[in-house]
Amino acid sequence: MKLFATLFIAMGTLGLAAQSATQSFAQAAAEAEQRLEQSLDELDSIQQEINEQRPKLGARLDDVESRALRLRDEASNVARVKAGFDVEVSQLENEKESVIDNNSYIQSTLLNEYIRRFELTIDPSEKPMYTEDIREALSFLEVDEDVDDATIFSSQLEVVEMALKRVERVTGGDTFSGPAIVDGSLRDGMFALVGPSSYFTDNEGSAGVTNGMIENRANIYILPTYASAITTTINSGSGIIPIDTTDGEALEGITHTITLTEEWALGGFVMYPILGLFSLSILIALFKTFELFRVKAARAKDIDVILDHISNEKNDAALAHAKSVGGPVGEMLCAAVENASEDREVIEEVLYEKIIKTQPKLERMLAFIAVVAATAPLLGLLGTVTGMIKTFKLITIVGTGDARNLSSGISEALITTKWGLIVAIPTLIMHALLNRKAKGVVGSMEQSAVGFINGIIEIRARENKQG
Repeated sequence: MKLFATLFIAMGTLGLAAQSATQSFAQAAAEAEQRLEQSLDELDSIQQEINEQRPKLGARLDDVESRALRLRDEASNVARVKAGFDVEVSQLENEKESVIDNNSYIQSTLLNEYIRRFELTIDPSEKPMYTEDIREALSFLEVDEDVDDATIFSSQLEVVEMALKRVERVTGGDTFSGPAIVDGSLRDGMFALVGPSSYFTDNEGSAGVTNGMIENRANIYILPTYASAITTTINSGSGIIPIDTTDGEALEGITHTITLTEEWALGGFVMYPILGLFSLSILIALFKTFELFRVKAARAKDIDVILDHISNEKNDAALAHAKSVGGPVGEMLCAAVENASEDREVIEEVLYEKIIKTQPKLERMLAFIAVVAATAPLLGLLGTVTGMIKTFKLITIVGTGDARNLSSGISEALITTKWGLIVAIPTLIMHALLNRKAKGVVGSMEQSAVGFINGIIEIRARENKQG
């Protein structure tokens, strides 16, 4: 019963719940339908608003698209223009680099070479007028600081302008006043430029031709025979003057005589070892000459006398005669006499020992003379190489237009070679003569030894026959 009651109650409860749920679903559906209608109304209003705004938005979209197309075209044009500008800028950069390179070449090579040649070609009498400006123009290349190209170019053009004005001034000859070295003293006077030659006259009546420089001043070689003509020509502007057609070479040969000391100085540092070795070799050669020519050679007569004494059993007399010969030959003969009673082999060994002992004494220091004879030309060659290096360095600085500035390096190159041969030739001859003399002494000793041994054997053979 309780079970049925429970089931009945449960079924009643479920029925009430189902009725309540049915009512809730209906209400929810009504609310949903109401919301749907509201949403549809809102959608219609929005759609209507969109339809109203669409023409305006379409017009704005068309406007924006047309503006975008114009901007795209403008961007494309700008890109093309920029590419053209880039090409032009690249061309201008290349032209700029080319101009800079050309300017640098003109400044550092052409103008500087022209200025250096101008400095070398001006007459010694003109150097005081131009040297300072030339050095100032070239000094910009020697400083470490950066100097404006315009400043360098302006300074170089000033020198070029001076050179052109000089050409105009000296064309046809020119006269100007200035100091010069005359007979070792500084004198004021007048110069006259006539072609490549310059002449000078002072207030004391001395006159001559310019010949190089001394202490940055023109050196004057006095010409007494032509002094009056030179003075008249300089003072009046016309006259007859002597002309050196050899471009100064004849005058150089007349005026410039080099002493032995000056020649050694021009040879450079290599001259010191060359002359030092030569002096030592001369001293050694004199000593060896005295030593070798003092050695007496054994004469055949001496050998015969010694052998006669030994044959007559007068060994003391033979020894005394051997000592009277003196020198290494006498010592060898004394040893031979002392060992005359020994076997032949013993006598040969004793004499050979004396010869071997004497030979180094006779030939000592001769090797040094031979070394000097071989080393002197090499030292001369070393001087030649250093002189040529110096010459090439001068060429890079002053160019090749003036042989006077290059003469120091060339002189060093040639003088050292000359003195290397001067030392080598007599030294080689001295070594040959002294070596020949030493070998002659040794040969004399060997000949005497052979003669003595043969004589002893002959004496013994004769004694054996008599016995």
